[in-house]
Amino acid sequence: MYIFEEDKLKDEIRNRGVKKVLLQFPDGLKPMSTEVVSRLSEAMPNVEFVVSGEPSFGSCDIAEDEAKLLGVDLIVHFGHTPYTWYYPKFPTLFVDAKSTLTLTKEEIDDLRIAIRKREAKIVSLTSTVQHSDLVRSLRSELENEFEVRVGKPSNPFMYDGQVWGCDYKAATSVDADVYVSISGGEFHSLGLGLATGKPTIKLDPYTGKIADVTQEVWRVLKVRYSKIYKAIEGRTWGIIQGLKVGQNRPLMVKQLELSLSRKGVRTFVFTSKYLTRDVIRNFDRSYIDAYVVTSCPRLPTDDLYDFEKPILTPGEAKMIIVGKMEPYIFPW
Repeated sequence: MYIFEEDKLKDEIRNRGVKKVLLQFPDGLKPMSTEVVSRLSEAMPNVEFVVSGEPSFGSCDIAEDEAKLLGVDLIVHFGHTPYTWYYPKFPTLFVDAKSTLTLTKEEIDDLRIAIRKREAKIVSLTSTVQHSDLVRSLRSELENEFEVRVGKPSNPFMYDGQVWGCDYKAATSVDADVYVSISGGEFHSLGLGLATGKPTIKLDPYTGKIADVTQEVWRVLKVRYSKIYKAIEGRTWGIIQGLKVGQNRPLMVKQLELSLSRKGVRTFVFTSKYLTRDVIRNFDRSYIDAYVVTSCPRLPTDDLYDFEKPILTPGEAKMIIVGKMEPYIFPW
């Protein structure tokens, strides 16, 4: 179901002469980790392989601290391309782990119907790295009826049309009537709709289902605006700084401190590696009115959206600071 590029990986490990390797998988790929280790160990019995059991949320979350603690020589990070704003200092190999799933004629026809319902003439295609090959094949299927646009990503390590949960440049760099997300679940399609503000359709290669998620995006957007307007009146904010190496943004924290102080807002800075409701509640006080998370903009919209106080993304905080409620800024 996924291509782990094991032959290339074996060659790279041999060429580097490493003796201990840490394999880092996102949660969706972790169940396949033992099979990967078995095949690699059989081919290279003198190399020790260790699988990280920690959560892996993206290539902003490379297990550098874990690798140093374990004394490994190399990290192999599966399922993501290198991050736009951060590249690990520890020796790291990235493996795309592309999916082998293809699209059926029925799925493509269903997508055509969904696009026609939107009366769209221009269509933008995006995908996660696992399904980046489907962007090219789907483009050839649709361009006889629609003008299809595939945007350029934010760095040369990514594929045309590829997006992340916090990086939708491949979508926002082109103008379209409707945006299509080739991805599993709702995570990327909802983010795509928030980032573009346009009708959004999800094509899930795992289920073969086509869904117009535009109304769900609008529902989420209403929730986000309610948080923003509630935070506007706040006089004390907490700024949460991430401690993962790729999510630590001290300059953003300082800029927020400075900008909010100019508006007469008192700020406290808290650090967190894994941010949850309980983490916030442990340092929350009655006089703190709102929080802004600088580590990952998906935390406020996905994990902390129903927290009892406004938890904002950096983009939402910027809207308040500059005093402009439109357009909605997501993610940064």
